[in-house]
Amino acid sequence: ILYSFTESQDKEILEPCKATLFTGVGQPAVYENLTRPKLKHEEDVIIKVIKTTICGTDLHILGGNVFTCKPGTRIGHEGIGVILEKGSKVTKHQVGERVICQCITTCGNCKNCDKEFYGHCDNGGWIIGNEIDGMQGEYVRIPFANNSCYTVPKHLYNTDVEDALVMCSDILPTGLEVGLLDGNIKKGMTIAIVGLGPVGMATMICAEIYEPKEIYFVDLNPYRLDVAESLGKMPGFANTKITKIVNTNDDAAEQILKHTDGNGVDLAVECIGIPKGWEICQEVAMVGGHIAMLGVHGKPGVINLERIWYKNFMITAGLVHGYTTQMLIDRIVEGTLPAHKLLSHSMKLSKVEEAYKLFKSGVNCLKILLVNDDEWDNNPHLKEG
Repeated sequence: ILYSFTESQDKEILEPCKATLFTGVGQPAVYENLTRPKLKHEEDVIIKVIKTTICGTDLHILGGNVFTCKPGTRIGHEGIGVILEKGSKVTKHQVGERVICQCITTCGNCKNCDKEFYGHCDNGGWIIGNEIDGMQGEYVRIPFANNSCYTVPKHLYNTDVEDALVMCSDILPTGLEVGLLDGNIKKGMTIAIVGLGPVGMATMICAEIYEPKEIYFVDLNPYRLDVAESLGKMPGFANTKITKIVNTNDDAAEQILKHTDGNGVDLAVECIGIPKGWEICQEVAMVGGHIAMLGVHGKPGVINLERIWYKNFMITAGLVHGYTTQMLIDRIVEGTLPAHKLLSHSMKLSKVEEAYKLFKSGVNCLKILLVNDDEWDNNPHLKEG
């Protein structure tokens, strides 16, 4: 496949392309024939998507829990691609370069960017695959490329390491920043991770950096609980007690309190995005503890103040900002963060509708790597399924 690279903003691009479309609340994602995006601003790049994936937030979009995303939007906010065109003010990246696209676009000049609150950038934030067209397609426009893209080293092209770098777009910095750093993580803490979808699992592998004393995994899915337990053999967990909590009888909080002699945990991380996850966290946060909310909630949750007001605990919630992205990339490249173990499947991008069904089912499934059909044959390490 030959790509025609250009740095011109004046060329009219009318080429067709395919992308995954949000067509309405309650409707499945649809892979449709659309038109290739064009440069709009001097700091934009146009990227041919090489690898992308589905996020739990995409399921929340389909379920109507993200009010900012409107029907007709091309969804997806994680991925790696090659720059085909760039605006005149893009100086940090070159045409032909492969880059990791951060889910948060960052202008770098507003008051929130000055505070490293990039998720609330006045001119960007989380807009890709939400307020503007996203990554689950053949092409995408990325605004503020100087601040929102990270170079993939050439020697990593078409390797397992590059596959793992896809998760630096969102779930790894989300788990680390919103789940752990906002939760004031410290070495030797006790942690409950409520929900072991991919972002919960990402939180778990990032927690290894801080050598926790105990981790409690809460989920209904035996496969995901087993994967988490196997990841508990990472070096940073050598002195960590790992306990699986199967919430079969809706008694997860009771089980954790029993294991902790009624004290609860230092940090409870809510990774589901449903009221039940929030309720469990309220019950298990210890006196002086912390609840970190990173699930995307589309419904109100009840704060049970009559039972928890006396605990003196903290609650944090919010968007990822991406200030840890480069550090996470470095750890994956050096082999100290086994993010590739969160990839359970790989499929051609053209099978994205099938991938959504599998991802939503959660049956023996974590992250699904979606590879552009044109690039599939250049990835000999990949196998369908």
